[in-house]
Amino acid sequence: MRVLEALRAHADEGLRFADVARAATVSQATCHAILTTLTDAGYVSRDEVTKTYSLGSALVPLAAGAARSMRFAQCVRPELDDLAERTGLACSIAEAVGDSITIVAVSEPPGADAPVGVGTNIPLVPPFGAIHVAWSDPSVIDAWIARAPNAFTEARLREVVADHRLTHVAVAPYTPVSERVRAALTELATHEDSAELRSRTLELLSSVDRLDYLARDLDDKETVAVNAITAPVFENSQKVAFVVGVSIAEPDLPAARLRALVTELHTTTRRMTESIGNVGGGNS
Repeated sequence: MRVLEALRAHADEGLRFADVARAATVSQATCHAILTTLTDAGYVSRDEVTKTYSLGSALVPLAAGAARSMRFAQCVRPELDDLAERTGLACSIAEAVGDSITIVAVSEPPGADAPVGVGTNIPLVPPFGAIHVAWSDPSVIDAWIARAPNAFTEARLREVVADHRLTHVAVAPYTPVSERVRAALTELATHEDSAELRSRTLELLSSVDRLDYLARDLDDKETVAVNAITAPVFENSQKVAFVVGVSIAEPDLPAARLRALVTELHTTTRRMTESIGNVGGGNS
């Protein structure tokens, strides 16, 4: 990310390799690896005559997508604030792009602090993101499963995805250490300087967080340990535009309260789907 920011700041003249590393405050070895990857993907362009690097054309559709996301977020912001006020809990909007999930909006009612802020990136790697990929093409789901730490079996991951498609909600389990440790581990897992660090941290994430509950896991429960609930908003009948979350962090949430919160969340996501259908021209 720092490499792209450095190139954006010098978009007119471009930067030579050493200048990119210096501006991005990364080692030359790390900078070389990052630039090679970004150039191969078309996100960075290298001028063979001047030996300078600049932003590439592959960023254009990403920028268009970001603009669309901002329009959607602005359109549904009143609904997000209303959900936070009705539930008394911090609520957020997150969008999956590539292999990460980005928090694009947060609403905090008085006395409720969101565990993550706008701009936070979370790896789209199990146990995270099943609700984001559940309506995706099989190849996208397969790629998400392929990124899973060894702690999760393919059969269980596919079962969770299928369950989300039926229920239109993900209920993430709460564990005593998960709330504080998750934020630190997530930041490390998305650190751009070390692939090895990323791999080790994702293994730690899998030990801290468990996969989302299946619907049957919640049957006949009087209380449930819940970290958060999330539900999709659709750009059209087949494509998830973004996901709305409610942060709960309760080790003993009454099952009746959980059902009431899911109902409130679904009311909001239905309204949002209708709203962005009008903004984006899709079908609700």
